[in-house]
Amino acid sequence: MECVVGNTCSIPTNWGLLRPCSGFPTKNGVLKVCSSSCNGRGVNGARLKMLGSRTVWNEGRRGLRGVARCSMSGNSMQSMALHQLSEWLSKQGFPTQDVILTGFGEEGVGLAAGRDFKEGEVALKIPENYTVTGVDVVNHPVVAAPAAGEKSVWYPYLQTFPSTTLSPILWTAEEQQKLLKGSPALEEVQQRSAALEGEYEDLQSYFTKDPQAFPQEYFSLEAFKSAFSVILSRAVYLPSADLFALVPYADALNHRADSQAYLDYSMEDQAVVFPVDRNYKEGEQVFTSYGRERSNADLLITYGFVDENNAMDYLDLEVGLVDGDRLLVLKQQILQQAMLDSPQTFPLYLDRFPTQLLTYMRLSRLQDPALFPKIVFDKDIMLDQANEYECLQLLMGECRTKLGNYEGGVDDEIRLLKNKKISQRERVAAQLRLCEKKILTSTMTALRNRLAPIRGIPTKSGGLKDPNADINEMFDMVEQVASAPKKFFDNMFKK
Repeated sequence: MECVVGNTCSIPTNWGLLRPCSGFPTKNGVLKVCSSSCNGRGVNGARLKMLGSRTVWNEGRRGLRGVARCSMSGNSMQSMALHQLSEWLSKQGFPTQDVILTGFGEEGVGLAAGRDFKEGEVALKIPENYTVTGVDVVNHPVVAAPAAGEKSVWYPYLQTFPSTTLSPILWTAEEQQKLLKGSPALEEVQQRSAALEGEYEDLQSYFTKDPQAFPQEYFSLEAFKSAFSVILSRAVYLPSADLFALVPYADALNHRADSQAYLDYSMEDQAVVFPVDRNYKEGEQVFTSYGRERSNADLLITYGFVDENNAMDYLDLEVGLVDGDRLLVLKQQILQQAMLDSPQTFPLYLDRFPTQLLTYMRLSRLQDPALFPKIVFDKDIMLDQANEYECLQLLMGECRTKLGNYEGGVDDEIRLLKNKKISQRERVAAQLRLCEKKILTSTMTALRNRLAPIRGIPTKSGGLKDPNADINEMFDMVEQVASAPKKFFDNMFKK
């Protein structure tokens, strides 16, 4: 859900409800400053995050814009596989659904409305015995049968899975370094890859005990990673049950950013259900969302695609209090009351960032205790011009540093994407870098616009001209002058 100037958001986060947003003027309109942390730990959706050798499932992000292909598209969903899947579902007594497996050109296979739907109507209802969870696989001899290969009763369903994905966890280390250079996704990919390799090493003892049952050609590290990425791209999070499941038929739903519909488990029906979020005419494709407030880096790692129109795409910025500050203890107490930490991470979006970030920066640089009562984290209140100027310049410098970590600029990525000869991996990586660079350049534009009226721009006549005119060139020169020693930036941004 986007924050709109003057509106009140109601997505619960660990900081409470979102509140009204204020706006920053930019060249292209308004860059909104959302008073929420927008940290993505909202309701519904899910994200797999791996740290070390431990796997952790976290709530993820929904509400993206645009259409993405379902993972059933491509060669893996040929007409024969569709026919076999339909026959298999029929033999298993699968109940008739009001949505139909249909091909949608370049979008691949999806689900079309078999009749007219009104908002709120249930379009899918799949009994729980047709789903597969991790608990089922471990404990149930029948459901565990997917591991039996072609002899498995689930084989026709497994045939609809893609053979692989474009997730960077499947790329070589060299490809990761080259294609994700500058992107925060690189570190995340490396952590997840290392975690997968650790899990594989733990399983090796089982594989080596019976090489005939576990032939190396099918149980290699590469095969293990590929299988993991495929399952990750197909697993559905069911919020009410707080678990992930493979849900045949339902996993053909394609993703669209503005969709507010999602699959969930109904205790009353003992089934996975899908109520639509809008009216549909018979034959129209029915959409879901793959996750609320998910960054493009997360989408690429999890599903292997980038949504270039993702309104909820973001980059994290970590800030903290300054070591040695004489008011450090008082500032820590203020942060604790606001349920914030030091260091603290905030999101930067293409058209907005949270007011908490600005307030945090103002507090971190404040040296007059008399101004502490003016610190309010859900409102955009400037303390004084000197403090404001310093904070905005620090944010500007950090954005410039992050942008400098990439090779080339926005125009370079646009030119690269016009090249039809680049590989699929090169293309999705370029799409990701482009989106991230746009976020940084948009944030810098907003910061420049906010700095201009504070500083003022002298003219040859000795007066001041419109502070919002021709500011880009002036601030490009100002930003090249160091405003603080490197140690200060290291303390502030905790690199």
